[in-house]
Amino acid sequence: MSLPYLPTFVDDFFRCTGRFPSDPALVFPDQTVTYAELLALVQGIRDGIDSEVPINERRIAVHATQDVFTYAAILAILASGRAYVPLNPHNPAQRNGSCLTQADVATLFQSGAETEISQWVLQQRLPVRIVNLRTIPSNPSERMPTPVRETDMAYLLFTSGSTGNPKGVPIYHGNLRRFMKALLSETGFEFRQTDRFLQMFDLTFDLSIMCYAAPLALGAACHVVTGPGAGFLDVAKTLQRGKISVALMVPSVLSFLESYLDEIDLPDMRYSLFCGEALPALLAEKWQGCIPSARLFNVYGPTEATIFCSIYELNSPLGSSGEYQGVVSIGVPMPGTVFSIISETGDCVAPGEKGELVISGAQVTDQYWRNPEKTLAAFTARSGEAPAYRTGDIAFAAEGNYYYCGRADYQLKVDGYRIEAGEIEHHARALTGVRNVALVGQAEANGRVKLHLFLEASDIDQEALRITCKTHLAGKLPSYMLPQRIHVLDFFPLNQNGKVDRKALISGVHQE
Repeated sequence: MSLPYLPTFVDDFFRCTGRFPSDPALVFPDQTVTYAELLALVQGIRDGIDSEVPINERRIAVHATQDVFTYAAILAILASGRAYVPLNPHNPAQRNGSCLTQADVATLFQSGAETEISQWVLQQRLPVRIVNLRTIPSNPSERMPTPVRETDMAYLLFTSGSTGNPKGVPIYHGNLRRFMKALLSETGFEFRQTDRFLQMFDLTFDLSIMCYAAPLALGAACHVVTGPGAGFLDVAKTLQRGKISVALMVPSVLSFLESYLDEIDLPDMRYSLFCGEALPALLAEKWQGCIPSARLFNVYGPTEATIFCSIYELNSPLGSSGEYQGVVSIGVPMPGTVFSIISETGDCVAPGEKGELVISGAQVTDQYWRNPEKTLAAFTARSGEAPAYRTGDIAFAAEGNYYYCGRADYQLKVDGYRIEAGEIEHHARALTGVRNVALVGQAEANGRVKLHLFLEASDIDQEALRITCKTHLAGKLPSYMLPQRIHVLDFFPLNQNGKVDRKALISGVHQE
């Protein structure tokens, strides 16, 4: 028996185009696009998909630049019943090429005639059709989206992987629908059609999806930050000039703006949300002074659990019950999501005890893309039950809330991005003369994480090796994964088990 069709936020967007055709849908620094204009672009691209992309081609790649053509392409792909695979334009072509080949796509959309990834495709002679979105004519059609089922994939995102290749996380329409339903109607948020949402994330970061999907489902405006990377200065400008009323940001924005917080006044803000990394309580309390009319929330969730899946509202003063070791609580699971804390043996721990956080429910995907080994290690699902995901995050529950206590492995969070140390180490090991490598993250006073890469190499020009390593990694990794400091040591310190003593490595940095 086939599953029923599922309403999606794209259906809501199509309905909004009829109700608010002249209202702003996407607002860029130099351009405002109305709902009617965006729909015409979407339908034109969708016509091209339906006529030129075979029906069995279920995934389409998008070179995800921050312009109206890219957003229209994403909506068009979803409206055609297919899934989109975003490629970060700031990543090295080789890394994007790995995502492209792993996703097994045959069509690549890009906003322009030529990009680094399109050049790479041509050099590798891959059977991938490259489409310039700017050449596709608009079509003001009112044809509704192709119906989808909950098991149809909505998007495929690639995150850091320990083997040197990114790993894919498929999110299905059932996962995304559960998130949108919880966000818009079950968690107490009262978003309005008149709201102005901030969109500060690159489109390969799943937090971006909430930032454009929620406003487009409501008929509200999505204000897009187009600066390079996170563009924190551009974020601050957009918050003020755009009179933003709903903002989801990473805590690193506050760290960047900390010295300016006394000068920032955002009276139009109604909802301020933070996600992606631990939220320092002191910074959050300072931020409350900038948003006198807003409610402030810390939200949490890995990519595998669709954008975010728990919520904590901060009240002033925060109080000891709202933080742990200076970090704000991650709150309680959203409707449809269940949290469990387990021990190393897989048993549930007693209340108040620390353990690994496991997430289950309809927002949780069931696998890593074509990676059965990692899927088996991270996902469990009993017959007839929703998948459960082992997050690798250490947490505990107390007084009805959950608290994040760090990672159980060598994953790190930098500006909201989840990074596996193994991927950076993998590429560094390829350097001539390097015997061993270790990446260690060090939290600074403002809460941001600085990456230190240690290279074990003797009888070598250390400065030349640092320069070579920096150049080598820049050609392999996105900018947010590049170490801030590279250290060369003759020998690594070892612990009693004969393993590299990472604590000793980073303590040596303090003594330099």
